[in-house]
Amino acid sequence: MQNRETKKQSIIILWVLLAVSLGFNAFQYLNFHNLQQNYNLKLDSLLTSSVDLEKELNDTYSELNQYKGISTRLDSLLTEANSKVDLQKGRIELLIHEEHTSASLNKKLQTEMAALKKLREEYLEKIDALLVENEQLKKEKNDLTSTVETLTKNLESTVTTAGVLKSEYYNITAYKKRSNNKYAPTAIAKRTNKIEVCFTLLENTLAKPGTKNIYLRIVEPGGKVLGNRSTGSSTFRKSGSNEDILFTSTIEVDYLNAKQNICLNWEDMEHPFSSGTFMVEIYVDGAFSGASSINLR
Repeated sequence: MQNRETKKQSIIILWVLLAVSLGFNAFQYLNFHNLQQNYNLKLDSLLTSSVDLEKELNDTYSELNQYKGISTRLDSLLTEANSKVDLQKGRIELLIHEEHTSASLNKKLQTEMAALKKLREEYLEKIDALLVENEQLKKEKNDLTSTVETLTKNLESTVTTAGVLKSEYYNITAYKKRSNNKYAPTAIAKRTNKIEVCFTLLENTLAKPGTKNIYLRIVEPGGKVLGNRSTGSSTFRKSGSNEDILFTSTIEVDYLNAKQNICLNWEDMEHPFSSGTFMVEIYVDGAFSGASSINLR
């Protein structure tokens, strides 16, 4: 009887030990599974940071170097910029090689990403300033480009009467809108938000004084006239013909047969401007008055 009781107790103990063993193994498995998941998440995050950083490096080189060959000063600036980007690339490669903790490496890579973006933006600002200066120098040497001269010759036939008002001394400026809502000159197409056209309406004692409708046409490199009917763009009847042509913006002025300085502009915050030469035409009461151009990189 005692042997049966002892045997029964032994069986119970074995079952208890088996249950404890199974429970411990289950705990170990769950703990390992959680650790594996955490490791995979950290690895995914690290890989994402590395890929994003490599893309940012390639984009930085590409965006900066597209302005090579424009001027000696700009090439010198780009050489300096590329050297600094190369140094930062070297620091990143050293980090990846020496840092053994994924969490720490990921944090440091994020810091390098922010620094690279800042460096890229700083040099784009410097490049933009040089481009604006370069365009201004070209403008001072040549009042009109060869394209404008061709356009003017083609349109001279419309200036047939002594009463037609001519315009000269064009000053065309592209602007970018900063985060503080202030505008700054730019020569880069994708940064442009507004084009301002200023000119002088010349004296003409033979013209009839009074209200004059001034029409501005800005023609982008692809040939399309910039404009939006919701903001005032429409058409006018071209003098001496039955042709209605599109205009970008318009203004009424009181002309008193004397020189008059006038400015019109076109702003578009939604659609990027194309790179290339933008033709600018001014019409007064439907008659061609003058033309100029601006080139955006």
